[in-house]
Amino acid sequence: MKKLTLVFTLLLCALFTNAKDNTAYINAMKTQIETFNNSKSQEELQASANAFERIAQKETTEWLPLYYAAHAYIKMGFNNTLSLEEKDSYYDKAIALIEKAGEISPNNSEITALKGYALMGKLSADSANRGQTMSPLVMQAFGQAMQQNPENPRPLVLMAQMEYGMAQFFGSSTEKACGMANQSLALFEAEAAEGINPTWGAGQAEAIVSQCN
Repeated sequence: MKKLTLVFTLLLCALFTNAKDNTAYINAMKTQIETFNNSKSQEELQASANAFERIAQKETTEWLPLYYAAHAYIKMGFNNTLSLEEKDSYYDKAIALIEKAGEISPNNSEITALKGYALMGKLSADSANRGQTMSPLVMQAFGQAMQQNPENPRPLVLMAQMEYGMAQFFGSSTEKACGMANQSLALFEAEAAEGINPTWGAGQAEAIVSQCN
């Protein structure tokens, strides 16, 4: 009986410790996500990426810290004042983190979409030389992410951005891109924000739709 009581006590202690650890992780992530969402400068985005990477080093079974760190690097890469080499360095950092996240959470629509976003960044950094080879890779990533979760609005809005840019480049109709952007807005409206999961992208959809009207 004493042994059973001891085992039960140890089990409760372990559960309580895990709950405390999870709460600390969630709180740390919420704080950093808010900071990231308000980051504007390269320095602020780098600090945010560093913070998420530190969380990832501690929480080795969690994919979201790696995801947000990668997203910060992608945003840094879209800075038009950077050289091509500098842009590529940020996108490459993002892709490395995304691949680590994918090892933790395979077949994840959010991770697949973010990888497509990083590839789209590399493409846009030198579209004249990379368009032919990289465009199919970007479209494939977004298509795969949509298949993995048809209710995820992020790959849809990113695909809409890609379609809109291609339509402008070739001087063709933006009807398809506009339709996809509107579809993504409907998904964003239906999306329920859950804790620390990704919720970004509605602003990008609204920007496309505003150009369609």
